[in-house]
Amino acid sequence: MRLVIKIGGHLFSSEGGVSVEWIRRATEAISGSHTVDDKLVIVVGGGLGARAFIEAARKLGADETMCDEIAILVTRIHASLFIKALGEKAYPLVVRNVDELKAALVSRGLAVAGGFWPGQSTFAVAAYCAESIGADRLITVTNVEGLYDKDPRLHRDARIIPRISHSELRKLLAGSPQLAGEYRLIDNVGLSILERSKIKLYIIDGRDAENIRRAILEGYAGTIVEA
Repeated sequence: MRLVIKIGGHLFSSEGGVSVEWIRRATEAISGSHTVDDKLVIVVGGGLGARAFIEAARKLGADETMCDEIAILVTRIHASLFIKALGEKAYPLVVRNVDELKAALVSRGLAVAGGFWPGQSTFAVAAYCAESIGADRLITVTNVEGLYDKDPRLHRDARIIPRISHSELRKLLAGSPQLAGEYRLIDNVGLSILERSKIKLYIIDGRDAENIRRAILEGYAGTIVEA
């Protein structure tokens, strides 16, 4: 199995700061689903922590490149926490580019990354990793059930979209903001990579960590995006 799992940064946050218990449950689900023959990459986002630092940086006069660099540092902190929780199964260093990723997967079958470069979301990084290792699936773990036909926070009649094509999803993304800290669940760069390599995208609600195991082993998803 060659698989990439994108972990939304919002899942790291709790009222007391960092949700250590969720990290434990999520890494147990991943570790228990991984075998020695698998090549598995985890890419983690920055979430609320990154946005707080970005807001402070903007108030201090930082440009968008610096804001992105700050956000990348937060994602790598989250990645370090995941590596610690995964223990001996994971490559011990946060991978920072594709060359490091490929070397890490030779050493261990499980590697963890945060952001790679300014100007791109960690979703784009996850898509790039999926293409680089020849994965046929990218699982995006977030704090919603899946994609909706309209914003469920504003519309009570919003409905989940169980399946959608890459091209149909692109239409839904039109006009999404691309500033640092404001990348949405999916962005156009990452979607283009998935589309050209025909990689399926599985979107799941990771607040219940058992859903991660189900997605890896049973093909569970709230929404599946495919060619």
